[in-house]
Amino acid sequence: MKKKFLFGRHALLALSLACITGGYGCGSPQNSSDKNDGQGEAAEVIDGGSIYKRYCSRCHSMGPPPKYGPPIKGIAIHYREAFTEKKAAVEHMVAFMQKPDASLSKCRPEAIRRFGLMPAMNLSEEKLSVVSEWLWEQFDPELKRLHDSGHHH
Repeated sequence: MKKKFLFGRHALLALSLACITGGYGCGSPQNSSDKNDGQGEAAEVIDGGSIYKRYCSRCHSMGPPPKYGPPIKGIAIHYREAFTEKKAAVEHMVAFMQKPDASLSKCRPEAIRRFGLMPAMNLSEEKLSVVSEWLWEQFDPELKRLHDSGHHH
């Protein structure tokens, strides 16, 4: 039991270091225009795919194999299983990304043990909402079928 906890701590440390050294991962701004100071915000494209590429793709691949965190399409499966309405799922994702908590995770416990929890995202609520709506739409029925049959990573 203790080894699993230590692995989770090491995975979280590795993820945190990757985010810190990456300069733009995990929601840390790549440049000053990402801060909510209003400068440059109007010129910035705010769409889920762009937000994912800029802030999330360092740790989350779209599909298997995973990087430092679970793949986006796998996360989308779990949100579709847990929520029937997009609005409720998006609200939950935003709250989770602002303050990750294992008890609120929609991923399986083995994913938390494998990857640890992500760090809190340092993004505006608007960006978190937009990327959460985008994530909801990444649901892949074929991947769910493979996932349910036990062919997932």
